[in-house]
Amino acid sequence: MAAEIFPPQGLELVENVRFSAGGLKLDVLRPFMRATRPVPAVIHVHGGAWMMYGKWPAANVFLAQAGFVTVSVDYRLAPGALFPAQIHDVKTAVRWLRAHANSLGINPQRIGAWGVSAGAHLAALLGTTAWRSGLEGGEGGWAEWSSEVQAVGNVSGVMDFLDPEMPFDSGPFPLFGAPLADRPDLSVLASPVAHASRDAAPFLHVHGRHDTEVPISQSRRMHRALQANGAESRLVELDGDHYINDTHRSEVESHLLEFFRRELDFFEFPD
Repeated sequence: MAAEIFPPQGLELVENVRFSAGGLKLDVLRPFMRATRPVPAVIHVHGGAWMMYGKWPAANVFLAQAGFVTVSVDYRLAPGALFPAQIHDVKTAVRWLRAHANSLGINPQRIGAWGVSAGAHLAALLGTTAWRSGLEGGEGGWAEWSSEVQAVGNVSGVMDFLDPEMPFDSGPFPLFGAPLADRPDLSVLASPVAHASRDAAPFLHVHGRHDTEVPISQSRRMHRALQANGAESRLVELDGDHYINDTHRSEVESHLLEFFRRELDFFEFPD
């Protein structure tokens, strides 16, 4: 989306809001006309193999235009910062959002999260590890608030580092700072599938059948694990590869919008 036309008409962008003690920042994208009662919020976590890119509010346009208050967050990147730094940062952002619910006009009991690829991995950990010891990162701030989310959208995300179909090489894995074989503890701790339980947030998985970077087995394994534990999970398989968020954008956004509207109980813009 070209910078000169962003944000689109009817939306307001608040950039570079500091949310953590470490100085990380987020962007808020929301309807310019504020609702008269609290609305749900949705957090976008950017992709980039945990090593690249940054907050990208343009990804949330379709949600903000539907009336959601949306947030796009930065997190520390590998290999300079190793796991669990990334999930610590994203959880700090959720806690910040909940702590500022009144000023933002959001309902703190209706917060969703989504991402693509590495961002989906971190969003999935948000949905499965609320209050999990070692993964909260309370030193980032707002430790008295919950990092729990009420809905997770997984688009082509890594869900299981022990999946034999994942095309990892034998060299050092940037997120862990060592080969996966040398860090089985982190391989489990960082895998959302290992945390699937009946207490997990509802999930929507959208994945391309021809994805060779993050094979569809990842979403299938997570979907099965959630359902086996009594959690709500839906899997949508598209005829595409790892880049369905570009090649099938309207379809992906349609599924996500319907999911967040349903799970966050928000079917129309409040009067």
